[in-house]
Amino acid sequence: MMNFFGRYSRTILLITVIGFIAGTFVGFGGYYFTRGWRADTVALVNGKKILYNTYLNYLQRLINNLREQNQEITDDLIKQKKQEILSDLIQEEIFYQEAKKYGIVVTDEELAADIQNFPAFQKDNRFDRNTYFQVLHYALRMTPEEFEESRRRTITIAKLRYLIAGSVKVSDKELELAYLQEKGDLKNYFRDYETFRQNYLSQKTVLVFNEWFQQLGRQIKVKTYLEERERGS
Repeated sequence: MMNFFGRYSRTILLITVIGFIAGTFVGFGGYYFTRGWRADTVALVNGKKILYNTYLNYLQRLINNLREQNQEITDDLIKQKKQEILSDLIQEEIFYQEAKKYGIVVTDEELAADIQNFPAFQKDNRFDRNTYFQVLHYALRMTPEEFEESRRRTITIAKLRYLIAGSVKVSDKELELAYLQEKGDLKNYFRDYETFRQNYLSQKTVLVFNEWFQQLGRQIKVKTYLEERERGS
């Protein structure tokens, strides 16, 4: 059983430690650091708490994952991972709040289907309730409520991502001009059309996300309390 947990814990961890599109976005820059921290809070996003215990749970799972990979855990690595997790949690909360503004919801049926499709929770290629509880308890150290809330937020944010990506359009005229600028002529335009279009659309989508993200960063209010929380001051 423990071999089973070790086999799947990294996959599940990477899914539950949420990022929006890794490496896509320009960061928000400096967060607002303040001494007015609250005992149970590691950050505030537009007044919404990110709990310190939530942060610690993600950090501990990440450290356990690194140990399972026999990776050397140094003070510098821990410091780096702490900041990455805090940034991930802040970004998750920001995107989740934005998704709710768009009226995006995840139904119980969608959530159930998502969870049942995890190979780690299946036995004989079918979802198994006992396996689900055991993996959560032993591998992730999460309650079903915690994991399901995490997945609901992940799916909600994914819907926001697809909504924004779906709004990005490329006209034939725009594509032809881009091809001409890059290649210098249109000799192989129709031969390369589909591949070039997909690559160009992907690049444009990244630019749209970055622009949207930067605009969003000017509107939000983020306060972090990690330094004060760890100093106990």
